Amino acid sequence: MTITASAGLLDATLNHILTGHPETLPVFADAGLGMVADEGLRASFGTVVTLRTLLKARDLNAVLFCRRLDEAIGEAARTARRQPAPTAAGSPLNLFALLPCPLKVPLEEAFEAYLDTLLPEVRASFTYCLEGNANHDVDYYALVEHFESIDDMPDIIVTPGFNSFFHRPFVERFIKPGLFTSVSTFAGDRHLARLGVLDPQGQYTMLAMNLLVMVVDHARLGDRPVPATWRDLLDAAYRKSVAIRGNHDGSFCETLLLTIHKEFGLDGVFRLGENVRYGWHPSQMVKAAASGGADAPAISAMPYFFARHLHGRKGVSIVWPADGALVSPVTMLVKTGKREALQPLIDFFAGPKAAAICAEAAFPAVHPAVDNRLPDDAVFKWVGWEYVKNHDIKAMLAEINATFRHGFAGGGV
Repeated sequence: MTITASAGLLDATLNHILTGHPETLPVFADAGLGMVADEGLRASFGTVVTLRTLLKARDLNAVLFCRRLDEAIGEAARTARRQPAPTAAGSPLNLFALLPCPLKVPLEEAFEAYLDTLLPEVRASFTYCLEGNANHDVDYYALVEHFESIDDMPDIIVTPGFNSFFHRPFVERFIKPGLFTSVSTFAGDRHLARLGVLDPQGQYTMLAMNLLVMVVDHARLGDRPVPATWRDLLDAAYRKSVAIRGNHDGSFCETLLLTIHKEFGLDGVFRLGENVRYGWHPSQMVKAAASGGADAPAISAMPYFFARHLHGRKGVSIVWPADGALVSPVTMLVKTGKREALQPLIDFFAGPKAAAICAEAAFPAVHPAVDNRLPDDAVFKWVGWEYVKNHDIKAMLAEINATFRHGFAGGGV
């Protein structure tokens, strides 16, 4: 038996393969890839990830895997008394969005309502998947570095934060050659215009931003001064009094750590680590601040989306730092060669309706038609496009997190 049939599936999505050939599921399971059996996962990430990318990411031999697929497909064909036939690769998604949890449901509902306004034949031509960024069943970002061709990914990609689409291999292979293009000329409203949200090279599109501010529990703070700037969090007066976001993989808030590193170096990162007591999800910080318990942190660095739920809470203050709320971007990538064909999708995600949804959820949007309802004197701190493009973000974050954890654990310099 040749590998013609299954080799043709290397560039197909997992959902396409398992829908067309459910008899191949044991092959995946035997190779330690049994998670593809989950129908929900196949309907989301499975529509994005190709077999080639998955095998490369898991360091599995493609030739041997294809041979096993052939055997499974051939046996099923013989059982059904028919000959196996090559299966065409599934059409890639036009749009894949990994959205922050507060934006996922309202944007998905609005997007589907928008699609209903298009001509039936136009709507039918688009394929899409909107997923929550907190879905950890498959780490899509871990697959990005294994993309070999622009055809390995959807035509439009929307993601939050400093993820794998900012890492050097992706930037060098796909961004700098101009394979993606910015689709917005909006510089933001009166608050954001001076920030520099437009990519000067015209490659990334910033749609909105997740802002990081501070929340102070005055009972826990005691007679210590209220921090006014991010630099204040490095002061020894706040030793083991701070909470920041901690991830399930043992890493910490990349927006805060990158900013501290850029301005104060690894020494600043270490000192921040010494002062942090908790690496929490922001919802835990809100709960602790609301309860006022003895173990609550004195200071929490949390997204503005979460902090606003504490407005008016007695004994708790939201501090908008004097040097600016930190910006974590919500970014859209659009394939340069597909921009014209994708214009209806672009019109929604870069348009006023999506921007209004972001603004309502306290994710300030760059579209000038929306009111982000920010304080009149609001200022922002953004590391900048030049910084993220010209540094090896992945390598930097590995070193920064290691230094932070050293201080966090109480190690010596």
